[in-house]
This record gives sequence, C-alpha cells and structure tokens, in this order.
Amino acid sequence: MTRSIPWLFGLFSLFIACPALAAEAMEIHLDASDAPRKRLQAHLVIPVRPGPLKLYYPKWIAGEHSPSGPVTDLTGIKIQADGKPLVWKRDDEDTFAINLTVPEATAKIEVDVEFIATASKEGFSGSASITPRLAVLYWNHVLLYPKGSVMQETKIVPSLTLPTGWKMGCALPVKSERDGRIQFEPTTLEHLCDSPIACGKHYREVAIGPKDGPPHYLCIVADSAEALAISPSWKAGYDKLVIEAHALFGARHYRGYRFLLTLSDHVGHFGLEHHESSDNRCPERMFLDSSYHKTWHAWLLSHEYVHSWNGKYRRPSGMVLSDFQQPMRTKLLWVYEGLTQYLGLVLAVRSGLWTPELSRDHFARVGDWAKNQTGRDWRSLEDTAATAQQLYYARQDGQSRRRGVDFYDEGSLIWLDADTLIREKTRGEKSLDDFCRAFFGGKDGLPVVKPYDFEDIVKTLNGIVEHNWREFFEKRVMTAGASAPLDGLQRGGWKLSFGDSRTDGYEATDSDNGNIDLTSSLGLIMRTDGTIVDVIPLKAADKAGLASGMKLLAVNGRRWTHEHLRNAIAQTKDSKGKLEFLLENSDFYETIKVPYAEGEKYPRLEQVSQGNDLLGEILRPRLTK
Repeated sequence: MTRSIPWLFGLFSLFIACPALAAEAMEIHLDASDAPRKRLQAHLVIPVRPGPLKLYYPKWIAGEHSPSGPVTDLTGIKIQADGKPLVWKRDDEDTFAINLTVPEATAKIEVDVEFIATASKEGFSGSASITPRLAVLYWNHVLLYPKGSVMQETKIVPSLTLPTGWKMGCALPVKSERDGRIQFEPTTLEHLCDSPIACGKHYREVAIGPKDGPPHYLCIVADSAEALAISPSWKAGYDKLVIEAHALFGARHYRGYRFLLTLSDHVGHFGLEHHESSDNRCPERMFLDSSYHKTWHAWLLSHEYVHSWNGKYRRPSGMVLSDFQQPMRTKLLWVYEGLTQYLGLVLAVRSGLWTPELSRDHFARVGDWAKNQTGRDWRSLEDTAATAQQLYYARQDGQSRRRGVDFYDEGSLIWLDADTLIREKTRGEKSLDDFCRAFFGGKDGLPVVKPYDFEDIVKTLNGIVEHNWREFFEKRVMTAGASAPLDGLQRGGWKLSFGDSRTDGYEATDSDNGNIDLTSSLGLIMRTDGTIVDVIPLKAADKAGLASGMKLLAVNGRRWTHEHLRNAIAQTKDSKGKLEFLLENSDFYETIKVPYAEGEKYPRLEQVSQGNDLLGEILRPRLTK
C-alpha cells in the first residue's frame, strides 16, 4: 500500500514526459507464414499523439535476466502515418530505441517489422527456435512500443498467421480463427511477451493433471510425427507433477497452464519460464530414448513449472519493472532460481519423472562441483546472482576460478540445507513445504505479481520455525570464502563419497552434454574431441601445467580415446601406471607428465547410517492418487 502514491505519480510523470503516448489499445499481427525460412513479419498499429515519439525494442527479457533482446536480428522497420512514410532515426545513446516525429492530426501510426531468426543454438529465446517443421515464436522479437508504456497496463490486441497446416499452443485465450488468421483476446504488453507460441506441422496436445480446477496441457511440437509418441510412464509423471505441485504450494495463480514442449535437435535445449506456460526444448527423441529419463531433460518441465509460483507470482522487487528497458536487479536469483532448482528436482522425484537414485547421483555431483569452485574464495554466491547478465554468456574456460551461474545448483544445496534444518528443529513436524505454502500459496486466482525482498524470506521462515535465518543466508550466500554448503546432505543422512566407476546418471549426463568430466580425479573437463574446457585449480592437471584450450592427442604414447584415457587413469592407482599426455596447444605440441596415482574417481552419496534417510523423506510423494 505504501507504494501506491509514488506509483501513480510515476505514471503521471511518464504521461507528461511523453505527449505522443495515447491510451487506446495497440494491435499486433504476427505473420509467421514464412517461418520455415526463419523469416517473421509483424504489422503493428500504435495509437499516438502528435509530437516527438520514442519507440522501444524490448531489451531486458523476463526469465533470461539479461538485456538479451535480439535487436540485431531485425531486418526491417517501416513506419507510416495516413499512408505516408515517416522518417525514424536510431537513438545513439540507446540502440534499442528509435526516434521519430508524429505529424499533426495523427491518431495512430502503422509499423511493419521484419525479423530473421538465427540458426545458432547459443543463447535462450533469441537462439535457434525454428526448423522447417516447427517454430517457437516470441512476440517481443517483432515488437516496438512507445516510451512511457507501462507493460502491466498497456493494452494490445494480438493476432497470428501460421504456415498452412501448422497448429499451435499458446497461453493467450483464442477469440476466433478464420481464413488462417488466429485472433487472440486483448491482453497487456506484459502478458503478451509472457506468452510464447509453440507451433508446427507435427503437433499434439495432451490434457494432464486432475479434471477439476484449471486445465493443464502438454503441448508437444516435434520435427517428426514419431517423436510425439509420449509413453504412458511419461504421461503418468506429468499427471502427478500437477497434483504434487498443488500439494506443495496449495494454490494455483493462473487460469490454465500449458507446458510447451519442443522436440528437435536443431534448436537450443533449455527451458524458459512464463506465468501460464513454459517454453521447454529437448532432443527430438526425448520420449523414444530411455537415456533421457536419466538427464536434466526429465526434470526440466518441473523446474519451469515451479517458476509459475517462484519467479512469476512471487518475484524479487528488483525484477518487477514497468517496461522492458529498465535494468533488472538480480541479486536474489539464489531464491528465484536456486529454490526453483531444488523444488523442481524434488517434485520430479515425487512425481516419478526421476528416481531417488538419480537425484542422489545429481546431488553428489553438485556437491563435489561446489567444493571445486575456487572462485568462491573471492566472490560470494550473491555476487554471481547480481552479475547473472554477464555470467550467462561467459565462456566456459576458467569457470571454476570465475564461478558461473552457481546460484542454480549451489542454491539448491542451500535450500536442501534449510529444508533439513527445519525438519530437524521441529522433529519432522514442519518442512520447507510449509514455507512454500505460506510464501507462494494463498488463494487460486488470475496471474498477478506479488514482489518480495530478503526480509520477506527471513520473516516467513521465522514464521515456520524460529532460527537466525538472516545469519544462515548471510554466511552461505552473501559472504566470500564460504565453504561448499554440504550440511544439508549430511543432515539428510548422506555424505559425499567416491567410487571408481561412473553411475548411470553420470554417464548419461556426460553423453548428453558432450563432456568428459574428470573433475574428481584429474581435475579436468574435456570435450569429446579432446579439447580441454576447464582445469580445476590445485588438482593434478593444474599442477602438471594443463590449460583450457589445449587439445589431447595421445595418452601414454597411444592415440587417445575416451576408453584409453579412462584405462590409463585407472591404472595409476597404487602407482602402478603412469600418465603422460601429448597435447596440441595452438600450433605447438607438448608432452606433459601428470602426477596422479588415485585411479578413477566419481562422486556419489553414501548413507551415513541405516534408517537415517531424511533426504528420502523429502523426496517421498505427498499424494498417491
């Protein structure tokens, strides 16, 4: 309530500063009929007033936490008023803006935009999103809007044309469909850009979850008809996911929810959250190849679904903005993303999408990874969150010294720590589930945003169980030099251990991401072509002088293969074997002896004592129907 007066004053100031801004609804028609050639066009009708006008291209993209709007992929902007072209000029201080003058007696302008999508898989929504058979479309890619527009209040009427024979899934309610043109109900700029479209020649919509309450759909689009064949086990897992999420949070803050799932090997693979949908992109054979049951693809949808509560309904106040140009303040991403990472994993196991064994393998790998991030000696986890906009696009080499977007996985360890602590202090009567219902629950309703800050987190946790939660997070999140947060694993009944063989989950993950991860042994991460991605400080590879960018050619005098490398590492145990690498470094060759004698080492969790499995209790399904 205390923010209402300054908020109204801000709106009045924006109106005075932008005389060309009008109050009527905008219109946008996205013509994707030429999408198979990666070409999109849009026609916008923008109500205006005479005088100077600044039009913005969306810069800071929700869910991407960075100024990643793909402005360089615009290949045409034409503006007219009453059928006559208007001259526009790029703003030389803000290249996401253009300036023009609206003529007298002009009530609206028409803007035609062309966008050519990239084929590169690097990045998020602006990365490869289109193939000859499917597309994931984002309205903000073809949108210009007037300065002074408040995205939560600016009305817009959207419509869409798809290639002939294509079908689509989108969270926006459809008003009508005629002559190949889909007309959506009027919405706001915020909801428009929060509602991507998954469309294609091969499309399937599957109802999931309970029959009562808001509807939930799995909207699958794929490069082949065969890929749409979801198995009964996958379907049952997604059914249970909706049920288990409701049991966790106690309320749903949406009219309906659509899991948009794109199955293709020609798009970037990631997930992006939205309030009433999520953009999930996985390999084409996800439902056909059992190995994907063992990788992050199995819990991707549960992670993004959690974001409907954590990130959309509840959002850090520094990330609640009135337009797409204001910088986001992201230091609370350890809550936004870290807690979501934890809850997404937990819900995946409770739903049967993942197994407890795979989750333990995952936590073991994350725990060992966290121990080896020497960047923690000079920067805090909060600092990685505050600089997320740079770290998302940072190169991989040197990552263990720099730290990356650690607030995801390390954040999950911290929230496991909090969960087990609550359970311990209350003798199992309360848990982080109670925090989730108190913080994210309430009543079912329309999609709204309820901002929060760090004090709200501390206050709500203290309402569950009294503890010095401020100090708890300050030590683990806000302090440089903090040790890896492994207390939650120990309190949960497990400890980090090592074995001499890869688990199924470890092997599947390496195969999926194209890495050979030898972090626990040599301290080395390589690509399958032998290129060294990262060298872990103070480990054997680092002491021997190996560096990122070098390429392995031979091991112990023999051309290297993954099998030969693993055998050579295994034979070093008890000093029975040597380890000598022939490496290519630019156009130089070098032979390096690696001082190592511990054999193969891969992380895993070992139960502290029989009967003590608090982690297993956390992962236990809450509902069985």
